Amino acid sequence: MQKSWLSILGLVCGITIDALSQHLPGTAMSNFAGTNALYHNPAFVADSRYSLYVNLVGTQFYTANNHVKYEAPYSFLSLITNTVPAEYHNERGMLLFPRSYLGEKLNGNKKYMNAGGDTRLPSFMFNIFKGRVGVGFTTRARYLLNTTQVTEPLARLISKTTQFKDLHDQVFENQSGQLHLNGLGEFALTLGGTVFDNETDYLKVGFTVKRLIGLYNAHAIIENSSYDIQPDANWENKRQYINVNEINVRYAVTRDEGFQNIRPTPAWLLGDAAPGSGWGFDIGAVYEYRPDVHKATYRERGERKRDASKNKYLYRIAVSLTDIGRVHFNNPAYILQQETHTTNKEFRYDTFQKLKGSEGIFNAINSSLDGGQPIAPNFKSVLPMAFQASVDYNVKPNVYVNGLWVQNLIPQGAFGMKAESYIGVTPRYEHKWYEISVPLSLMNRYRSPAIGLAGRIGPLWLGTDHLTGLLNIGNPRSFNLYFGISGGLFRRPPESQNQCWPPQDSWIRRIFSKR
Repeated sequence: MQKSWLSILGLVCGITIDALSQHLPGTAMSNFAGTNALYHNPAFVADSRYSLYVNLVGTQFYTANNHVKYEAPYSFLSLITNTVPAEYHNERGMLLFPRSYLGEKLNGNKKYMNAGGDTRLPSFMFNIFKGRVGVGFTTRARYLLNTTQVTEPLARLISKTTQFKDLHDQVFENQSGQLHLNGLGEFALTLGGTVFDNETDYLKVGFTVKRLIGLYNAHAIIENSSYDIQPDANWENKRQYINVNEINVRYAVTRDEGFQNIRPTPAWLLGDAAPGSGWGFDIGAVYEYRPDVHKATYRERGERKRDASKNKYLYRIAVSLTDIGRVHFNNPAYILQQETHTTNKEFRYDTFQKLKGSEGIFNAINSSLDGGQPIAPNFKSVLPMAFQASVDYNVKPNVYVNGLWVQNLIPQGAFGMKAESYIGVTPRYEHKWYEISVPLSLMNRYRSPAIGLAGRIGPLWLGTDHLTGLLNIGNPRSFNLYFGISGGLFRRPPESQNQCWPPQDSWIRRIFSKR
């Protein structure tokens, strides 16, 4: 397979489709979401239904773009389960994916794509002071790919490659676009607590401080460039090369050792040994309206108490700002950076063969453009800051309807990461041991409708926000999947509302005690 930066990006575009969510609405809005809820709003750490919650592992993947859609004759479910029929493999058993499986949306507008996900590593949270204060510690690895403001011909070149005949015999002027690929390690501390509680009205707030380790960055910012595609005589005109008439580009990449050499040492976690580092913050507040709080109230030893095992609200409103901050990449031991303004260059197939890692890709691009020695690395990538708001309504015992709105706050031309904007409504039935929900949403900057299905049984949670995309129903334009293993110790209900005092021995001890 051709390993140029164009083909690698084209493969990513090729397996992505029109819309996806990165917010796990099928699981994160539950009262039993544990640490998964903290990524939406850190105030959820207080007054939890758990006295202790532990996440072992979880993962998710999402994509969104406005250019290509998935038109393969097999589903994403068959891809991830390795059950694609044999007729779609070649004689060596390799999966066939011709570019004709990618439909295009052509309207002359600039194109974008968001893709990425995270792996949620061991994390925990617990409540103290009878639930009035909560503490959480979370760890995860994050990977985000954003291409923005890409002119349509350049987007077609990335997704269809130089072999696409519609791109031949013409010169493409004024081409531009941005690519940002980031890989981060994250360690976060969350604190939250009750601000006031006057029976009917309840308010809690929280904040999260994140230490960010920049493990990988690759970016390219192209401005006011032009090119055409020519047949390559070295391959008897069976292949093509990109003839660069003019290019103005800034590009950088992290050597693969940037994530291969990671160590759990102070220099990596808190110092400057990693390719990049930074800090991030989340802040949030949650209000609950509790008109029937007396139904969860009891007296014990003459003291009036709340049943910590029960939800008490008729409706809940949560607002937050997430991912405030940035990552500073400036370690010359790992980062290669260049800026070039040149004319009459070529990207040829032979230059991008048998490349050795990310540094090989950088060297191939740099030599093609006669870029010279890399410049000193020094750039800052902003985090995907977003405003998040949700309303959760208790229809009847165990039945809830949740509305979630997430709005990206980072301009499309900014240097760094962008969140995926989303709005949706999710009805759910929740119990402490099991749960099922059906997300109904508008994704992809509110353009693409979707229906999903998510559930939890004991410690296992699993879901998708686009069920038809997973099953390849009706030429789907979206797909995602998330799953994980986690659980905890529930906060205990009262043993008896009229418990005797002093407490009696258990019935087993009474049997064997002397009369």
